[in-house]
Amino acid sequence: MLDIYATLEINEILTSVASYSHSEIAKERILSLKILPSVDEVIEESNKLDEMMRLLFKYFAIPLNNSFNLEPYVELANKGGILTPEELSRIQLDIYTSIKINEFFVKIEKNGFPILNSMVKNLFDLTPLYERIDRILTPNLLIKDDASPDLARIRRDIRVKEDNVRKVVMNLVNRFKDYLTESTYTIRNGHFVLPFKSGNKNKVEGIIHDVSDSGMTTFIEPSQLVEISNDIFVLKTKERDEIQKILKEVTMEVGKVGEEVKTNNLIIAELDFLAAKARYAIDNNEEVANFTKEKRVISLADARHPLIDKDKVVPNSFELNKDSRLIVISGPNAGGKTVAMKTLGLLILMAELGLAIPTSKKAELSYFPKIYADIGDNQSLSDNLSTFSAHISNIARITRYVTHDDLVLIDELGTGTSPLEGEAIAISVIEYLFKKECFAIISSHFDRVKEYAYSKEGITNAMMIFDDKNLLPTYRLRIGLPGKSYGLEMAKRYHLDDEIINNAKKRIGKEQENSVSEVMEKLNNLLKENEELQTSLNEKERVLEHKEKELLDKEEKLNNKKETLLEDVKQEKEELIAKAKEDIKAALRALSNPNATQKELLEARKEIEKIEAEDDVEEIYIEEDLFINDYVYIPLLNQTGRIKDIKGDKLVVISNDGMSIKTTKDKVRKTKETKGKPKPQPYNGDEILRAPFSLELNIIGEHIDEALPKVMKYIDDARLRHIDQVRIIHGKGSGALRKMVRDYLKSCDFIKEFHSGGYYDGGDGATIVVFK
Repeated sequence: MLDIYATLEINEILTSVASYSHSEIAKERILSLKILPSVDEVIEESNKLDEMMRLLFKYFAIPLNNSFNLEPYVELANKGGILTPEELSRIQLDIYTSIKINEFFVKIEKNGFPILNSMVKNLFDLTPLYERIDRILTPNLLIKDDASPDLARIRRDIRVKEDNVRKVVMNLVNRFKDYLTESTYTIRNGHFVLPFKSGNKNKVEGIIHDVSDSGMTTFIEPSQLVEISNDIFVLKTKERDEIQKILKEVTMEVGKVGEEVKTNNLIIAELDFLAAKARYAIDNNEEVANFTKEKRVISLADARHPLIDKDKVVPNSFELNKDSRLIVISGPNAGGKTVAMKTLGLLILMAELGLAIPTSKKAELSYFPKIYADIGDNQSLSDNLSTFSAHISNIARITRYVTHDDLVLIDELGTGTSPLEGEAIAISVIEYLFKKECFAIISSHFDRVKEYAYSKEGITNAMMIFDDKNLLPTYRLRIGLPGKSYGLEMAKRYHLDDEIINNAKKRIGKEQENSVSEVMEKLNNLLKENEELQTSLNEKERVLEHKEKELLDKEEKLNNKKETLLEDVKQEKEELIAKAKEDIKAALRALSNPNATQKELLEARKEIEKIEAEDDVEEIYIEEDLFINDYVYIPLLNQTGRIKDIKGDKLVVISNDGMSIKTTKDKVRKTKETKGKPKPQPYNGDEILRAPFSLELNIIGEHIDEALPKVMKYIDDARLRHIDQVRIIHGKGSGALRKMVRDYLKSCDFIKEFHSGGYYDGGDGATIVVFK
């Protein structure tokens, strides 16, 4: 049987998803994905992916770096081996990543990501190991001089010896300059040697280390250098031994926390696995499907094949349920039947692998333990099978193993033999699959198959819509009607002789007479059902219009109520003022005793005058119902705009100048649409917010005049996305770019702080910007 993964070309999808990952483990896991073994596991993975997608929509990225599979390193450490500086650096990078991830999730812990938070809480704090590795390794993975006292002493001795060697060598160069091919020295096999002319090699005592290819130069280590070189060699050996000793000690420390290192490594890989799937889904406008246990259903709205160009793909919707669990698709060759079938199969396969799928809204799906497919060219040369033999062989296997819970996809059922036998086989296979109660999509050209689908409750015809006028496929699927094959029309388009075409029409005319009346009757019934549906829709539209009128009436009453309430508030305030006057007058009478001072009396009278002057009613907020497309005023920002999205108490408002503003209901006031022609919106806020955004900007090598506008735009884009922190890389150089960046940041009152990067963030060559 054909491999379902190869048939539906899932590996191309997985390769694309894997390209988004940073972790070795995550990449391998993505490339080896298979259908999850139960609906519960599919739901669990779907929930994780949905949460990660929501997180990335809000924060755009989580702090993930390249991560390697650390299990072999931990095993080597436990077996007494010694890790290399590169391997220790990879462990250190994983620890750094885990620290940054933990810091990130501490900030967002209250923002509704329980699954991801529970994963991150299992990360171990391995800061001591990070600092231990940092004490011995330089950024270019060399061992630091001060990694141990002995190493510092040995390297100090080596430098002294090498300085002595250079002094002696230079003296020897000057002494033997007339015998040398050039007045300099070189190093051969770790030894300082002089390039003597071969004819003068006996002018000095020493060890010959090399001869040039031409034989004209002999490289000799003078005897005066041999002893010093030997001392250096001994010191180099001690240096290597000390480095091995240091690496051994740090490796042992890795072994002590090996399980914690592996746990963190796996959590980072899991987060990266989810983030890669989420970023792929977001970039391709995909949704996480909703899997249901309560019913058997396939509901895909505007499903798109993910491997077809976004600008060319034609979306199609699919609906299968207990009342229509088998669909027969018909239509012309090259009309899109195979692509439609593959789209449905591929999207269900992707969903059961734990991936999001390209639909216009959340799909509703049942779980299918097995997906069987016979699609495309089934000829098997290796098995010496014809196209029909391979086709029937696959059908035989499908019918042998298929169960009630499975999904079957069969392309051009019954082709490859005589039409009479092919139709009979096709109808029999469909009837068998129908009795098995599995879900199935089958394509066919046979008229009797279409008629059979009409006559059977639970089986639905579908057609690929064809442009009759231009004889071109549209690749659009319509459920409920059968399609024509358009064989004669296509034959005429490709200039088959008219005599042949007319003869063919006469031959098929009589054969169609018996079935035409029955088909027409069913079509009339469908048209009647369509009219009834239209009537029902019209009635629903009328009800909606009535409800809209009721809402408008309620809004008017609410406005009236608001005005009345304002009057009540004004009256209440006047009463309060009157009462305050009486209170103060009473205070004045109390103060009229001989001990009251003139200052006290004056302050009391000023208090009365102050209250009398405050006779304006303060603006109050009457809570109102808010709906999408309502206009609101945001006092804090002095902005008016239209509500684009509402989620609970949270709003997305598009201002009059096109800015997308995230706020809450308690921070807006409902208002009327602003008069006059609205300002043109220069961009779609959601598209900009969903566009890729890097957490760092590199302006190294640019002129200040070019770099400043980029920095200003980058800071504005970061604010628009509510980013907490970014990094601007300007390099060290002359310091002009750094000064420009920091002078600009000083002028921004929305910047909480900025400072040079840390050890791994570029040091003085970068500036970390933290927003308020």
